[in-house]
Amino acid sequence: MKKLLVIILLCFNHANAQTICDSLSFNVGTSSGLTVIGVNSSSDSTNFMWGVCDNSMCYSASGDTAYFFLVNPLDTVKVCYDISPQWSCNECYYVIFNGFTWQLVNTITHVNEIQPQLQDNKIYDLLGRELKSIPKRGMYIKNSLKYFVSPVTM
Repeated sequence: MKKLLVIILLCFNHANAQTICDSLSFNVGTSSGLTVIGVNSSSDSTNFMWGVCDNSMCYSASGDTAYFFLVNPLDTVKVCYDISPQWSCNECYYVIFNGFTWQLVNTITHVNEIQPQLQDNKIYDLLGRELKSIPKRGMYIKNSLKYFVSPVTM
């Protein structure tokens, strides 16, 4: 009977065991530049690796605290952290700047990714004027992509 009780207790403890990933989270600082602070509530030593993206650029840093002063405070910013190579604890969240401080976007709120524009195959110059054909040289835009045509020399 004691053996059965010990086995049940071991199985129960194993089923409820947490990984280090369950012990990680982060806070955001109160300045206008985005500051992220890794929180590790486990006894294991970790090194946070951060990836932060606004609508135009992505930035990376490592350490428990990281500063991202170039992030656009007018964008919804994606903040990701990992502590690999020890573990694979990839977590990503969205934060916004409300004019005073950065805050996590409510997890109930769904953040829609920007959908690509329809590809209409129209050609535009860099000033946004529609062109009838691809220019012989220079730059043009087609389906939201920039192209450069170099002159042919023989």
